Amino acid sequence: MPPVVRGPSARNYLRIEWDYPVYAPKVEAKDGRTVAQVKRSALSRTDAIAVIAGDDPRPLLVLRECKVCNGTDEALLKGGIDNEKTFLLSRWFHCVKLPVDVLEEDHPFHVLFVQDKSPEHLFVCSVDGSNHDPLESQTSRTELWNSMRDLLATEYKKKPDAPLKSIAKLLDKMDNADSRLAHLIGRQNEILEEDGPKSKKLPKIAKKILKAQAARDELDAKAVNAYKIELKRQRADKSETEVASN
Repeated sequence: MPPVVRGPSARNYLRIEWDYPVYAPKVEAKDGRTVAQVKRSALSRTDAIAVIAGDDPRPLLVLRECKVCNGTDEALLKGGIDNEKTFLLSRWFHCVKLPVDVLEEDHPFHVLFVQDKSPEHLFVCSVDGSNHDPLESQTSRTELWNSMRDLLATEYKKKPDAPLKSIAKLLDKMDNADSRLAHLIGRQNEILEEDGPKSKKLPKIAKKILKAQAARDELDAKAVNAYKIELKRQRADKSETEVASN
């Protein structure tokens, strides 16, 4: 199925917000003297997960870059087909991208990708590293989506299915709103060109533009709200209720 061409408002939801964690061991100077840099070494799996998770309580989606897909999202996304559901589901995850050299034995996060002789390109897991589900770049879209949805159902108090459908419908409405707004702005420019800035038609078209902008912004607010699903478990260092980020 070819990808749907979306308008500018909907496209704001169709990208992955990657985090690029870097582990730097603390180096303390004593008596004003410089301490030698600590040699790079692999962390335990527990520590590696804790570092990449940081303060974000959401489940993890972790992608390992390779020499072929370096700098792209090809290990997760499929060219020429519709990746929209992948994008939409990803916003309930803390998405982490790790560099090519993560497979080197002394890399701090090396242990995350040594499950077998052929390390996966990506995996999803809970924020504490449990419920680990390794995924390959050749995994079908259905398998990927099922894995993502299963983990979300485990981690959140509400399954993502209904909100996901609601958000997809809102994106359709955003496209219509963007099209309506673009038409009105185009008409405004035509009036300016034909009649000049003193045209009596301008106030009326300006009101229509404001109304169209308000309608588009209302749809965006509804989509942001639809993403707010409460997590079942909270981080120990958080006193307030955490929800999925917008």
